Amino acid sequence: MTLLADKGFPVPQIVPNLRGDVMSLETLRKNDNGDCSENIVRLLTYLPGTVYHNVPMTFPLAYDAGVFLGKVQEALKDFSHPSLHRPDYAWNLTGLTSLDKYLHCLHDDRPVKEKIRKIVQTFGEKVLSRIDELPQGVVHGDFTDMNVLVEEESTHPGKYRICGLLDFGDVVVNPHVFDLAIALMHVMSVVTDPIAFGGHFLAGFESIRALTPAEWDVLYYCVIARASQSYVLGHYTASIHPQNTEYLMVTAGSVWKFIDMWWGTPKEEIYKQWRDVKAFIQNQLA
Repeated sequence: MTLLADKGFPVPQIVPNLRGDVMSLETLRKNDNGDCSENIVRLLTYLPGTVYHNVPMTFPLAYDAGVFLGKVQEALKDFSHPSLHRPDYAWNLTGLTSLDKYLHCLHDDRPVKEKIRKIVQTFGEKVLSRIDELPQGVVHGDFTDMNVLVEEESTHPGKYRICGLLDFGDVVVNPHVFDLAIALMHVMSVVTDPIAFGGHFLAGFESIRALTPAEWDVLYYCVIARASQSYVLGHYTASIHPQNTEYLMVTAGSVWKFIDMWWGTPKEEIYKQWRDVKAFIQNQLA
C-alpha cells in the first residue's frame, strides 16, 4: 500500500501508532461480560467513495477499471517480498487443484461437483502445466467490484470514475494473467452482457500492458477457474461463518450462471468478440 500511495495511487495509507509501529498486539474486550482476546491492530486512512458493485456498470467504467489494473501491475512490477510467495493460500489459483477438499460444502449436488472437477482438471492441463511461460510478479489478487471505489463526477451526473482500491489481504506473487482473470470474472459475472463488458475491461488493460501470446492462450481457462474457486470457497466459508453469509455470497450466489455460460461458449468465440471490441475502441480513439 505504501509503495502505491507513494506513486500517487488512491489506496489506504498506514497510520503508525504512538510508538511508531504500523501494527501492535492489543488486548480488547470481546463482550459486556468482561471476556477479552488478543488482537493485532492497525489503523488505515479512510477513502471516500462507493464500491462499484453499487453503481450501474458501463462500458467506459469497465474500460477505466482495466486501465487502472494495468497501471497497478506496472507500479508493482519491480516490487518483491519473500512473504508474498503464498503457494498454500486457499485463494491462490496456483493451488486450484486442492479445491476438491472443499466440495463437501455443496452437499449432494453431483452435477455441479463434476463440472467443477472437470474445470479444475482442465486448468491444470492448460495452465498450470505451462506456468513457467507466464510473466509473474506481485499482484493485488482481489481486484473485484467490492474492492474498487468509484465516485460520481460532479459535472456529469450518472458518470463515475475510479477513486480508490481497497483490501490488500490477497496480495501474492502470481502470474499477472491470474490477476487479470480475477478482475475480469468479477466484472463479467454481475452484468447482462458479460463478454462485451469483459472486452472493454481487457481493452483498457491492454492499453497499458499487452498480453503475451501465452497469456492470451490461457486467459479463458483462468477466468473459469476463478469463477469456480469463488463459487466453492464462497459456499464453504459461508458454511463455517454463517453470520457473514450475505457478504460472502455476493459473488458465490450468482456466479454459477456465469460458469454455465462461459464453459458453454467456445474460447475462440469469446476471443473474437473481445478482438472486435478492442478494434471498435481503437477506432473511436483514433
